[in-house]
Amino acid sequence: MSSLDSVALRERALPASLLGLISLLSASAAWAQAPIPEPAPVDTAPAVSEESEAREGAGLEAGDAVTPNLLASAGATEPEPEPAFQLTGAQGQGVTLTVGDAFSLNIRARMQLRYQLGIPQEDASGDRELDQIINVSTARLWLSGHIRVPEFTYMIQLAVAGRDFRDGAISPIFDAYLDYRVHRDFAVRVGQFFVPFDRLRTVREWALQMADRPRPVQELTLDRDVGVMLYSDHFLSDTSPVAWRLGVFGGGGTNLNLGHEPGALLVARVELRPLGDIDDDKEGDLQRRERPGLALGAAFAANINTNRSRSTTGTTFQGGTTDYLQAALDLVFKWRGFALQAEYVYRNATNHQILSMDDGGNPVVEYTRSGQGWILQGSYVFDQPFELVGRVSRLYALSGTAPALTSEVQVRGLEIAAGANYYFNDHKLKLQAGWVARMPPGAEFGRADHVVHLQLDITL
Repeated sequence: MSSLDSVALRERALPASLLGLISLLSASAAWAQAPIPEPAPVDTAPAVSEESEAREGAGLEAGDAVTPNLLASAGATEPEPEPAFQLTGAQGQGVTLTVGDAFSLNIRARMQLRYQLGIPQEDASGDRELDQIINVSTARLWLSGHIRVPEFTYMIQLAVAGRDFRDGAISPIFDAYLDYRVHRDFAVRVGQFFVPFDRLRTVREWALQMADRPRPVQELTLDRDVGVMLYSDHFLSDTSPVAWRLGVFGGGGTNLNLGHEPGALLVARVELRPLGDIDDDKEGDLQRRERPGLALGAAFAANINTNRSRSTTGTTFQGGTTDYLQAALDLVFKWRGFALQAEYVYRNATNHQILSMDDGGNPVVEYTRSGQGWILQGSYVFDQPFELVGRVSRLYALSGTAPALTSEVQVRGLEIAAGANYYFNDHKLKLQAGWVARMPPGAEFGRADHVVHLQLDITL
């Protein structure tokens, strides 16, 4: 019997109701196997996050963790990492907090503990009235770092010891500036900072070899002021020996709270380092250089309509202003522990007297201060961190200048000093002992005023 005959025989044997059920089931199976068309997208559907898609694709529940590898395998983008925080520190360098490449904050402090004994010349009866000072000579706090890019930096220096408040200071702010190194050949600094004039004043105070700066520098320098400076440390090439500075400042120095006739301080300085880079902003050759280093500098300044007796420092004139023309030449040499510093400074006022009237109609005469001076300072560092230093300087008063300056020069115009230093950690921790004698020109030691210093200087 053929297969067709067998099928026909079975169909005749089955009841009609069973045959209908089989036909219905066959049609349902065919409908289930047919593809179902996707619904049209609806714009109002809620957005699904990458994390949710990753969970669904991996078959995770809501509470399960999603790792970066899981996000990557599900086609999701790994989130950007948070900026890295880094905290570093060392004695003398303070503590630095760095937040990625966009910001850093360095905090440093410095203090100087000083013993000072003043020994004046003998009086008419042969006696000396000794004068002793034991104090915190200086206390400083620095806040510095960079903003957004490493080339954009800032600095705030606060000086909070009593001796730091000179010339009637009303604020502890010494430095407060922003600095942007646009290019190797061009950078800009704006704020309050050292006027780029003579080297022996712009040497960092924590890097001095003796307790005080020489007398001609104290009298004739330009101190801190508020303004803008353009500069380059290596002009035209990375190995260039030429550096330059141009500045425009207010001309009144720091701690200004009263206005006066408009004016400005204009400064230009050029530096030459023919033997390569040298740390001429620090005194002494503590590194005992194997190769000699030399720095030469020259500067010119014009302070127009200033009301300060020493250009940017000193007493304030009540009756008017004056103009000062100033110049400086300086040299720094270092080699195998030997260091030499030399400087000449000059300041001359356009008028030696300022005439005015007081409230009662009486004439008032105020004197400007014009002078010049030079400094020689030499030192030697032995193999052990022990150093000997000596200094001689001379201050001169120009003809017609303030009688007080002329008298001071006649009595203490010559300065001779010597010192011994022990460095525990470079200039960052040192013990210093020094002696200074100021006397009339001609080295008249019998008429000298002597000062002895012993101090501990530490930068944290």
